[in-house]
Amino acid sequence: MPPSYILTTGATGFIGAHVVSQLIAKGIRVRGTYRSQKKVDTMRDHFRTLYGDKVDGLLDFVYTGDLAAPGCFDEALKGGIDTVIHCASPLNFTLTPEEIIHPAIAGTKSLLASISATPSVQKLVVLSSFAAIVDEFTKGLGPDVEYTAQDWNPITYEQGMSQLRYSYLASKTLSEKEVWKWHEDEGKDVGVVSLCPPLVFGPVAYPIEKISELNSSNAELWFLTTGFSPLPLSPVPAWVSIHDLTTSLVNAALDDSITNKRYSIGSPEPFSSQLAADSFRELFDWAKERVTEGEPGKYPEVSKLEGDIAKKELLGGKDYISWKETLLEAVGQFKGIEEREKAKAAEAAK
Repeated sequence: MPPSYILTTGATGFIGAHVVSQLIAKGIRVRGTYRSQKKVDTMRDHFRTLYGDKVDGLLDFVYTGDLAAPGCFDEALKGGIDTVIHCASPLNFTLTPEEIIHPAIAGTKSLLASISATPSVQKLVVLSSFAAIVDEFTKGLGPDVEYTAQDWNPITYEQGMSQLRYSYLASKTLSEKEVWKWHEDEGKDVGVVSLCPPLVFGPVAYPIEKISELNSSNAELWFLTTGFSPLPLSPVPAWVSIHDLTTSLVNAALDDSITNKRYSIGSPEPFSSQLAADSFRELFDWAKERVTEGEPGKYPEVSKLEGDIAKKELLGGKDYISWKETLLEAVGQFKGIEEREKAKAAEAAK
């Protein structure tokens, strides 16, 4: 039976907001968790312009506060929630390893405990990450390597705490492992699906005021417009469109036949900073003066990420959205944000 009331954690975040938008478009009642009232107000107002008055009947929010606090999701699961799409997770590289790893694991455990105490919940869809798949220690990212949903990052808690660079890898790996352990031990009655995307590019789902508010993947992309030289090496050689990822998360939640499965998901087109720079300079005249040229056409040979299963089962066989289509839509929006931000600053300086 299709879900009738879906909780989306991290609803005001980049991915969570797209999930909420798509659910509303489908006429499905959705509750979002949040920590910023300003973001809730902006998001709700924008969705009203897209979907009209039905937003007020389909969308509500519950404040969660500290994700690591026990019981923080109890209130959010009340009222007949039958499906959860879990998108909330800290990603801020100004934090310490402990500030990244602990909230991710504790927040996941808190959500799972709340689900265990809520009989109405029948399904949990988890937004994990390529970080939980990649094995930097033994397999690496060379051209002879292909990663699939069967692969697990072997990183330990101790390794994650040892270096900030490893902390995000550990936070995603260990928190997803908590989900599958819970499912095996006490959550057998709840269907579980996890998706492990790499870099996620695309437009934001509701207005933001500053370029600095972009999510990490889009910020990495936009950073190239600063003229940084030499072009930075991307730590992740794969990507997926926000639209494809959102559709996959929503379909995983709505389709009863999709359950107890882990997916790798990603475009067959590899990503590199040089590819992005070449595309910027080809597609946008203004970028020729702002994006470092580098070595046009010289792209690294990198590992592959299996995405055909997700394409077949979560996207209905539809091809992944192309790199250039994604870049045109996303960067066109980001440039508008930048111009409005500059205009506002200039007006304030008068």
